[in-house]
Amino acid sequence: MKILRKIFPLFLISSLFTGLLSACGDDKNEDVPETKKNRTVLIFMCAENNLGTNFFISDSTEIVKGAAKLPDNVNLIVYADRSSKAVKPFIAKVEKDGMHIVKQYKEDWYSTDKDAMSEIINWTFSKYPADSYAMTFWGHGNGWIMVPDYNTTNSYTKANARRKAYGYDTGKDNPDGGDGNDKYINIPDLAEVLSKTQHLDYIFFDCCQMMCAELAYELRNVCDYVIGSPAEIPGYGAPYNYVVSDFFLPKDNVGKSIVDDYINHSNLSAYGGLPLSVVKTSNMENLLHATQSAIDTVMVHYQYPNNIPLYDVIYYGKNNFSYKQPIYYDLRNVMRKYLSKGDFEKWEDTFKQAVVYSVRPADIRETSLPDWMSNELSEPNFKNFKMNDENYGGLSMFIPQTYYSNVSSKYLNPNVSIKAFQWNKAIDWTKFGWE
Repeated sequence: MKILRKIFPLFLISSLFTGLLSACGDDKNEDVPETKKNRTVLIFMCAENNLGTNFFISDSTEIVKGAAKLPDNVNLIVYADRSSKAVKPFIAKVEKDGMHIVKQYKEDWYSTDKDAMSEIINWTFSKYPADSYAMTFWGHGNGWIMVPDYNTTNSYTKANARRKAYGYDTGKDNPDGGDGNDKYINIPDLAEVLSKTQHLDYIFFDCCQMMCAELAYELRNVCDYVIGSPAEIPGYGAPYNYVVSDFFLPKDNVGKSIVDDYINHSNLSAYGGLPLSVVKTSNMENLLHATQSAIDTVMVHYQYPNNIPLYDVIYYGKNNFSYKQPIYYDLRNVMRKYLSKGDFEKWEDTFKQAVVYSVRPADIRETSLPDWMSNELSEPNFKNFKMNDENYGGLSMFIPQTYYSNVSSKYLNPNVSIKAFQWNKAIDWTKFGWE
């Protein structure tokens, strides 16, 4: 999430939150499973960063308000790692009267570490068994882009050029000070963690730029639906006092309900809206095959070093380490622009089976609103595309370009780093001369 929101009065929110959080339970019974419920939902709040005060407190308050509407046969659980030396990471059960800590960790750690994340998720699902499980990831995200660790300077090596995805744990509260780097968990590692726990009905990413084909394909075997935005998410995130009740709907209805409540109950209308979409992961394999065939058709005309022109295609962000060039291109917009009418209609049938619901923001040329909340608004390229029903799809995808290679390290070159993802291994841009 980008910090693109109004500031809440910290003193007021802090006092409200303090009253919502309490400790309960007996350490001897900490690991004893509770009675099986219909669904357990874990909200994973990685907040040891610049979201860890105002936004964490306001969203936690909303979560508790939303829980007041829940039936008794469900479990709503929160894991939180705050930006606070005084408050260590904890797991809390959310009930109608507040958050009750059920597991308090004695030391801080990197919540984005694979082993730490596995311990948290598996403990939660073992302690709170259910007929089905789901997760919400709250915090920062950056899709699949590879960037150097924050505190590195010019040592852009494979070891410190991480594929960002979810988290952004500063480690500043760790007892040993961490290793001086900001930690994310990348998409392949996240898929590995989730493959070793209960299968999930859905994952809701309340963080930036996570609705990309690369991520949805990587997670196709660990969850049935992926919900989120291909673009930047405002710092205040989802209206949890509304969407919490959506978490426990039949799984086929959850995505649309979250998207609609996100749009209708946030102040997004003041900013033109927000791109949001829902992917049914069981259809990502078919979408990959259809896209492979389409790419083969299109790229025969754009062998390296000839770039496929994308100047007027919807994009959802830029890569600061590749001369700030646009990236995260809308997959449907690319296919509509370069496929024949017949080929596009055939491809789109498959696309709609995978992207089962999407909502687009208003177009800047249709209204007086500035598209959607984005750091890209001042970028010239952001004015070139048309955000309309003809072009918008709500799922981004990487397309290689020669200018991505003009960076100081090949490990930061998206044309190279994208190879870590199964989707792009299957597309195989090397067939067209791309490195």
